[in-house]
Amino acid sequence: MENQRDHFALRKQDNEFLRNRLNVTRDDYAKSVESLLRIAMDDTSGSKAAAQVLLSVYNGNRYPMNLMDLSLLDLKYLESAVIVMLGRALLSEEPHNVIENGRERFFALEKAWPNLRLQSPQQ
Repeated sequence: MENQRDHFALRKQDNEFLRNRLNVTRDDYAKSVESLLRIAMDDTSGSKAAAQVLLSVYNGNRYPMNLMDLSLLDLKYLESAVIVMLGRALLSEEPHNVIENGRERFFALEKAWPNLRLQSPQQ
């Protein structure tokens, strides 16, 4: 019984340590979504990767991402991509909900990148 309590205490301590290391604020998350939206709606080498990150955290079933495409992002945008992924996972908020006019802007993003959508066998 003592070993089990020690195990759970250590696990809790590890989880707290990791949560602190991976800490992302809602403001960080929103700024990173905005940053990636800007380049996703542009025509740069990283635009596709930025769109994939955003659409994948928005609806991963429809928009799966090839993680190797992250290498197309400059380091500044790679950091934003990581923050967006962490924000979605740790804050449990969808990206369109952390920015102004998010729903409309994500609809526009989907429209701009129809080729990223996974086609179901019926389509």
